Amino acid sequence: MSVPTTQYATTADGLSIAYQDLGGSGPAVIWVTGTASHIELFWQIPGWAHAIRSLASVSRFIWFDKRGAGLSDRTLGSGLLEDRMEDIRAVMDATGVESATLIGLSESGAICAMFAAAFPERVNQLILVSAWAHNPAMAESAHTFESSWGEGWLLEAIWAQGMGDPELMGQMERAMATPRAMAALIRANAAIDVRPVLPVITVPTLVVHCTGDPAISVAHARELAALLPNATLVEIDAAFHGSARPEDMQLWGEAIEPFVLGSTIRTEMPGERVLATVLFTDIVGSTERAAALGDTRWAQLLDDHDQICTRAVEGGRGRILKMTGDGLLATFDGPATAITAAHQMIDHLGVLGLHLRAGVHTGEVERRGQDIGGIGVNLAARVMGAAANDEVWVSSTVPGLTVGAPIDFAPMGTHDLKGIPGRWDLFGARITTA
Repeated sequence: MSVPTTQYATTADGLSIAYQDLGGSGPAVIWVTGTASHIELFWQIPGWAHAIRSLASVSRFIWFDKRGAGLSDRTLGSGLLEDRMEDIRAVMDATGVESATLIGLSESGAICAMFAAAFPERVNQLILVSAWAHNPAMAESAHTFESSWGEGWLLEAIWAQGMGDPELMGQMERAMATPRAMAALIRANAAIDVRPVLPVITVPTLVVHCTGDPAISVAHARELAALLPNATLVEIDAAFHGSARPEDMQLWGEAIEPFVLGSTIRTEMPGERVLATVLFTDIVGSTERAAALGDTRWAQLLDDHDQICTRAVEGGRGRILKMTGDGLLATFDGPATAITAAHQMIDHLGVLGLHLRAGVHTGEVERRGQDIGGIGVNLAARVMGAAANDEVWVSSTVPGLTVGAPIDFAPMGTHDLKGIPGRWDLFGARITTA
């Protein structure tokens, strides 16, 4: 099998994502590479070349460099979690793949999990390899990556054991990312927390991990499998995060290939439950303001409100589901863009003398045609109701999903939310300046 030509997909935010499509007549498989990657240089590593060729022999295999690494655009660094989800969508659209088995390696396991929760109709199965849901301890290694990346020994230690070619390892490190970019990626990945998302995922999931993985403890795989409703855990008795040796990587293949061959195409079902970021907004004191201004002037202000809010939502790739008279209900791919849109609304409406409050929650909702329902929608509304003038409040599921965003979260206490089981920690979300 010859090395395929690298092609480029374009994301909704205009970035170029480098991918290779190996073709094949089997079920579609999208491999989302790990923290640092280079889909052309990987072919020079015998173990990786063997693994890719093996999977390509039983599937239509596609893989790509995420934004911030390898041959893809690096202008936005690692990007937000919802941005990196967009990389998957862009590659699937560019290759004409409606649905696929997603393989997420290392930190991409969390990204693939988010995608599967948000777009279950596009994911037939999920395979998480050497992955984790939340791993804050990895931030401690960021300094080492910044001081030593490019010398070759880090890749040798993490996944090229026995390669015996430090010059090639150094070349690969320098081609994948700069030392500073790698350190930033490590810190960003340490802040990821998709644990609240995992119970939403219903697609069949395979979790594969080496018991002696030198980078990510197998305990993380066990946590993933415990939180996913439809997961199978395979622990490999070996000590690599990824290996240069074909005989090691064949162990991955023996676990993954039967799962891939059992893939079935999923279709969206009426009432399907999915992950969504829900934004509710409300004009504070709208009744009193309408009475003071009169019907004609108030109607003009509401028209201005609707135009401002529509621009903010559409600018964040969101979708307005309904206008509520003096507010709105909208959904987004992720919470960072929802929070940003809410603050844009607050800033622009403030010029008109209108004060907005907003609530954001990321969680499970039920699709009802073009509408959504369920406790996740009610929760977002209750979070909004707790906020004051010109504030954006969020639920406790949100902070861990905004990795890379210039957003600060201030604890606002633990609250009882009417009609919502349990007590909820809420946070005020504020956009920070560079």
